[in-house]
Amino acid sequence: MISLGLGSLVSDNVKYGEKVSVGEYSIVGGADITQILHIGSSTHIGSFCKICSGCIIGSYCEIDDYCAIYSNVSIGDRVKVLYGKKVYSGAVIGHDCIIGGNIPERMILDDRVTFMGEVAHSHYNPKNDWDTTDEPSPHIGTGSIIGTNALLIGGITIGSNCYVSAGEILRHDLPENSVFYKNKIYMLSDFRGLIQTRF
Repeated sequence: MISLGLGSLVSDNVKYGEKVSVGEYSIVGGADITQILHIGSSTHIGSFCKICSGCIIGSYCEIDDYCAIYSNVSIGDRVKVLYGKKVYSGAVIGHDCIIGGNIPERMILDDRVTFMGEVAHSHYNPKNDWDTTDEPSPHIGTGSIIGTNALLIGGITIGSNCYVSAGEILRHDLPENSVFYKNKIYMLSDFRGLIQTRF
């Protein structure tokens, strides 16, 4: 059963589980409606959202008002996408994640990631056309937390059980069980429980 808010539009190509609700004036299954979009059970999509074709959205998810999920995105179960955030094409988000920053194309977040930061591509060759610079996007490991306004640059890998402090600028890979704080890498154990991850 799907519950539709006032003025919402859901494409015929959308497959959904039980108890799916869509807020007011949202569009689900826009763009290329030849691709099937799947929404799991007990998932709520807020008002004024746009969900494009080819997406898979898990069960028990919450997508806040004014969010946009672009084509061919995969979102696991129990994921929360906060107000107004965008998840761009081809991104993969694991289970139990919290998304409080925009997710660029092809970014991968493993399970239990909290992402409150931002991402910038390196743009090593500025002469290329904007749409042809398919640079790699970050990969964030299980249980890691990216703090508010932390900036990840380039196709870096952040290991499992890591913490990137708010406002940091990270340009290199981060090994698992580490903390990036004041532009230095520390072991998580150095903080004796003062910093928690979601591992």
